[in-house]
Amino acid sequence: MPIPRYLRPVLVVPLVLAGLVASAPVSVSSGDPAPSASADPAPVQLLDLTTQSGRSTEIARSGLDGARSSRAPAAAPDAVNALTAAAGDVGPEADAPDSGAGAVDPERDAVILTDPLKVDDFLVAGFTWTGGEGDAPPDGVRIYLRVRQNGQWSPWYLNEPSDAGRDDGAGRAGTDELVTGGADAVQASVVGNAADLPADLTLALVPDRPSGERDLGAADVRTAEAEPTGVAAAAADDDPADGRALAPGAENAVAAAQPDRRDDRGPAEDPAGASAAQLPAVAPAAAADDPSALVTTREEWGANPAYLNWRPNYAPAEHVIVHHTAGTNDYTAEQSPSIVRGIYYYHAVILGWGDIGYNLLVDKYGQVFEGRYGTLDSDPGTMVVGGHSYGANTGTMGIAMMGNYSFVSPSSIQIERVGQMTGWFLARAGVTDAYGSSRFTFRATQKYRRGQTIDLDTISAHRDVGYTTCPGDVGYSMMDWIRSAAQEQIDDGAW
Repeated sequence: MPIPRYLRPVLVVPLVLAGLVASAPVSVSSGDPAPSASADPAPVQLLDLTTQSGRSTEIARSGLDGARSSRAPAAAPDAVNALTAAAGDVGPEADAPDSGAGAVDPERDAVILTDPLKVDDFLVAGFTWTGGEGDAPPDGVRIYLRVRQNGQWSPWYLNEPSDAGRDDGAGRAGTDELVTGGADAVQASVVGNAADLPADLTLALVPDRPSGERDLGAADVRTAEAEPTGVAAAAADDDPADGRALAPGAENAVAAAQPDRRDDRGPAEDPAGASAAQLPAVAPAAAADDPSALVTTREEWGANPAYLNWRPNYAPAEHVIVHHTAGTNDYTAEQSPSIVRGIYYYHAVILGWGDIGYNLLVDKYGQVFEGRYGTLDSDPGTMVVGGHSYGANTGTMGIAMMGNYSFVSPSSIQIERVGQMTGWFLARAGVTDAYGSSRFTFRATQKYRRGQTIDLDTISAHRDVGYTTCPGDVGYSMMDWIRSAAQEQIDDGAW
């Protein structure tokens, strides 16, 4: 049972440590997490939007009086810029929201709408509510968030209910994590029937180095200035990228594989402005022989052992599930470890899983991070069971592309690294065909029933096994590129 939120600031560390004692096989470093040069420890900010009975709070209604009831939203330039600001994220721009009568406007149609609120800097955001893992909000309830980053407001993001989490159902109901490159203001909206609001709806804002939690009341926040922005919408053209030349210094980055099962449209080139120093400093030959050498370990990115209370369970595995993290793509290579720490806290503590759900994470610069404890210690042919795909965690490795790939393409080096790590895992399991499929049995009911067995692609996307759009429409169009890169790794790696 998850720790009551109001008790976490006092009890989270002792109780989690107690869990470690009870789970003797978990062996972790007792040292402090790696220090961050970017920020001091700061509390996770919690904004209560509904009460335990499902009534909206004062702060949740603070923006309703000022909502533009007659506004037909336009796709503000900032909305598009927020999606494509990260150099190298080349792709079709997000559509302007439909100005027709049926279009959802998170301001005009809101039953909950906060003021635009100034907050302390954070990197990861997410919503939780009363219920167990996998419990969605009532039908018709949609949760939106927009953030201010570098002085610019993002579009409104629809926050999907998480279709991840532990197969045993432990944890709290919530949305997928929303990643930023460092935001300092937020505005939340809920659209739907006011009588159907989820109970104890809470917005969590996770900073660089989380330390404790702080409830934000009306006296703790100030109103920010905010112009209207559009709703992040699907791209009109499914062409994921038109290509872009490599930036100076990035010429030696690993080139995208050339798949043999799709057309000639490929991923975006590597992020413009990414210097050679920002890319993983591992020789190509070494990476080909052992891609695990590319991985930044938990100790290296600063996983706090106090959050870990999920005993590792290793199982035979020969499938890979590909994800994205959602949110913005405007982050730097230096921020990536901080973002991973934020995802770790959100999964382990806020959602109550006791660890990060993904086995591996890959940023747009090609940096690879170990997620779930025990991933790199898994024997060939096995993988520690994660919490990346509810019901499909056992027998799979979950790998997440850091960023939102609903509208733009992952970079070529990101696709290559995902493929390399996937091929490394599959080759160790004795899998020789990255384009193949095999029988798979689900361990919990979501898109498929518990105990149901299907023929599942060896490399699948999260949406293939759950009710989610992950890894985004453009990310999903890249699956054969990932399979091609994985096949190349299987064929060329030294095993």
